[in-house]
Amino acid sequence: MIKTDFHTHTTYCDGENTPREMVEAAYQKGFTDFGISGHGDFSLYEPGFGMTDMALEQYKQELYALREEYAGKMNLYIGIELDCLGPVQKAEYAIGSTHCLKKNGELLAVDDTEEKLVDGVRRLWNGDWYGFARDYFELEATVYDRTGCDWVGHFDLLTKYNEGFRYFDETKDEYLEPALMAMKRLNDAGLPFEINTGAISRGIRRVPYPSKILLKELFAMGGRIMIHSDSHSVKTIGSGFEQARKLALECGFTRMTILKPGGGFRELSIE
Repeated sequence: MIKTDFHTHTTYCDGENTPREMVEAAYQKGFTDFGISGHGDFSLYEPGFGMTDMALEQYKQELYALREEYAGKMNLYIGIELDCLGPVQKAEYAIGSTHCLKKNGELLAVDDTEEKLVDGVRRLWNGDWYGFARDYFELEATVYDRTGCDWVGHFDLLTKYNEGFRYFDETKDEYLEPALMAMKRLNDAGLPFEINTGAISRGIRRVPYPSKILLKELFAMGGRIMIHSDSHSVKTIGSGFEQARKLALECGFTRMTILKPGGGFRELSIE
């Protein structure tokens, strides 16, 4: 069983539980390595969303204390999730994500409500979902350049509400070509890609990000994977990990990348 998770959130951003509650829950579930990755400041999109520099320092201090408390019992890591369009703030590790696109001077979140997304694509892209996808992946391709992140978070987040190809066909070249161009650029930069189960635990999707077809392409590129829950509560830490593990194996992966104490990465078997 997978007992590592490095993409989680607390009350310092949009999570339901405090850092202590999340750490205690991970330890009780038998996790050996656990990271919290609060959202960076993204007031650009929503006033007050994410951690200001002052809140970030408080967050770090609280997690430093928890790390000391859990020393010898569980490895605790202090991270941040940075948005492609947001400011760059520093923690021990950074997840690079694309949550928003800017079009005609307007910011559209790709993972807010389904209604807002559909309305935004209708107004800003004249209902052209493939044009929307092309712009998304053009921005996603720059996430490392913009943030200096350590890995790529939920690479195809724009498909959050596209279960069953409700709005566009994820097997069409119009979609896959820009996606694979972005994936190749980020993989060439040496970044692992996370298999993210967050939307499964929220009842929005039945499968993780990225899609199976993209994961197979990543394997063919010689890419690396991580498996994360994107948990926003104690209830969903590690949620969907067995499904994600099986998906990774189906796509050819036999190992996953995890953080190691003191910095850097190490590899673990998922077989």
